[in-house]
Amino acid sequence: MPSVAQITYFKASEGYKSGSVSLDGPLTQISKVNGLKQSYVGYQAEDGTVLFWVNDWVTKDAHDAFTKSVEYIGMGTASRPAFGSEPTVNYVKFEDTKGALGAPITEFVTFTLKEGKNIGQLEPLVQELHQKLVGTPKFHGDSWAPIIDKPNVYHGILGWDTVEAHLDAVSDGPLKEVIDRVKLVADLWLVHAALKPFSG
Repeated sequence: MPSVAQITYFKASEGYKSGSVSLDGPLTQISKVNGLKQSYVGYQAEDGTVLFWVNDWVTKDAHDAFTKSVEYIGMGTASRPAFGSEPTVNYVKFEDTKGALGAPITEFVTFTLKEGKNIGQLEPLVQELHQKLVGTPKFHGDSWAPIIDKPNVYHGILGWDTVEAHLDAVSDGPLKEVIDRVKLVADLWLVHAALKPFSG
């Protein structure tokens, strides 16, 4: 079922890291908003100071309607103490988020087109990668789509048992071969996070 993932990441504040600041209030508030399917929060594996907060919306319109509400202003104020930096936010309309976001480890990856390259060169490689991931050990599923308002950037979310399971899968063989061809047309950014669904 398609949905729009609001993928936010930022340096966690000292207060959040120490436990004196929490996102439970804002997460509880947004969990009641019409059109939100689920929120997920977790630290990046490669840098334990970076926090990911993913809101999975039914549609981008549902998110946009929330941003026009009084509750949105209050949630922004309440969540600000957890932020130790300005956040990076991307919106992506994925076909299916459950396997990737619900896995023990979520891989976040972007392919940004190199100068002179076009999306028609990248899309078949993304589809080939998606197909060849099927049946990979300790793999929970993936979804890919261009970032909304950034048509030159493809975003993927992939679910794994562990970071090591992902690295083992792409160290050699058919997956590595496809990724090497992707790198000829796009710059790759990749991190992992251990997300937890917010349950209130």
